[in-house]
Amino acid sequence: MTLDWKRRACATALFGAAVFAVGVAAASDPAPPPAQPGASQPAQPADAATSGPQPSPAAAEMLKSMREKGMLTEDEYQELYRRQSKYEAEHDASNALPGWLKDWTFGGDMRLRFERRDFGNLGFNDTYRLGHQNIDVVSVPNTALGTQDRMRLRLRIGAEKRIVDGLTFGFRIATEAESGSSFGTFFSSFGTDYSTKLTSDPRSENVTFGDFFSQKAIGIDRAYLRWQPEFAPSFSAIVGKFGNPFISRNFAGDFVVWDPDIQLEGGALKYRFDFVPEQFWLEANGGVFTIQEQSTLTINYSPSTQTAVAALPNIDQQNPFLLAIQGGFNGRPLSWIQAGVRTSYYAAEHIGTRMAAAMEDLGNGGAAIDRNPLLLPFGGSNGKSAGRTQEIVVDTYATFTPFGERFGITPFAQFMTIPNAKSEDTGFTLGFDFGSVDLVKLTLMYAWIQRNATLSLFTDSDLFEGFTNAKGWYVSAERQLWRGVRVRGAYMLSQELNEECHDASKDIHLCDTASQINALGAYRHTTLDRNRWQLDVMVDF
Repeated sequence: MTLDWKRRACATALFGAAVFAVGVAAASDPAPPPAQPGASQPAQPADAATSGPQPSPAAAEMLKSMREKGMLTEDEYQELYRRQSKYEAEHDASNALPGWLKDWTFGGDMRLRFERRDFGNLGFNDTYRLGHQNIDVVSVPNTALGTQDRMRLRLRIGAEKRIVDGLTFGFRIATEAESGSSFGTFFSSFGTDYSTKLTSDPRSENVTFGDFFSQKAIGIDRAYLRWQPEFAPSFSAIVGKFGNPFISRNFAGDFVVWDPDIQLEGGALKYRFDFVPEQFWLEANGGVFTIQEQSTLTINYSPSTQTAVAALPNIDQQNPFLLAIQGGFNGRPLSWIQAGVRTSYYAAEHIGTRMAAAMEDLGNGGAAIDRNPLLLPFGGSNGKSAGRTQEIVVDTYATFTPFGERFGITPFAQFMTIPNAKSEDTGFTLGFDFGSVDLVKLTLMYAWIQRNATLSLFTDSDLFEGFTNAKGWYVSAERQLWRGVRVRGAYMLSQELNEECHDASKDIHLCDTASQINALGAYRHTTLDRNRWQLDVMVDF
């Protein structure tokens, strides 16, 4: 009797240790696999087979084996079976996530940047000449730019959640640069203020160190819903505020037309059609986006007649919007060659006086806008928000990897025009990418952008300070130091392209703001002539 008791005690202890290890490992997937025809199933107590929680298949099989070998009586088997089932059920419940926490994917990045902008050395008591040094004689007090060194930070954190199959919600928050921008200040000299003041800079997510260690602003960078149906996986629709689908993924130099920090607001469709799978395919994008919301009218009230009429600057409540269509063919004739060509069409509609003033303040001429509402005082428009600008962009690339991805080379070219401008309306970029970040990735590009070549509101804010009517070089080198950590150095050389406006002989108001006011023009001319260096440390997580 004593020996039998000791044998049962040892067996119970042995089972407890073994089933604990097996049960915990199996608890992450407690549901047994579907039964296969002819396969034997783990034995279960009669009462447990019809109700109550069940243990994992591994634990149930071990209990059965110990019972068959006489290490457990039927009562002991039943008791351990129930206890193991209860343990696994409680373990699963305690480790299960709430429904609202499931199906999330998180990620983000941080970039630390040292930047130098050199507009020419300026010092105390130096004598400067307008048009030779970067001097603003319009603002009060007068200011100048010399050599600027600054540290900058960009932080972005985002997440996506699968709502149901095919429907995804996503968002991203990011640091936001305070803008204080007041575009269109020139037109205030006519007694009307057409300026647009922004609370943050849509073309920059950088914040600058300083301000006595003050906190840095965070804003909503993205918030969207994306639908990608299972029956058409190559099609997707997205609405909200989201990443720009019109920027190329195939070459790095596609930032003259679009600053990469701009996140579009509206709705877009994306589609891919494979003529020959992985060898020849079409990619297409399209969308409609809100540029500005015009909420009020400007009214001139007459007390004598007790009537009011709409007047400049806000003569109506039309909202400027952007229509975008893009299509491109890509091919991979050999395993080490991929090439493509792409055409994009952009139409900015319902342009009002404030948007027109902002475009001209950033480099576009008045001739870039059909039915330009700013020309009302000069008899060239009815003043309504009926302005329109169209842009066509064509680009091409070819990637060669005969020695592997690490030594790939991608030459690229891009041509852009605003055809309705009819003067100073073309621009181009030429360059190449070489290598990869695990070795070193090099990018070299030359850009030549006339004042009416592209929409000035959206061009990159680093390369030419956010202006058109410029030319220059961009060179960068990037390397991965560790997994998730990269370093990049970049150099930009910028110069003004045309000092004189081609349309000035017809009407000075067909030119950009810099050409219309001589003093401001001198400042703008020298603003474009500068060197810029950047050193970035980037962390992806």
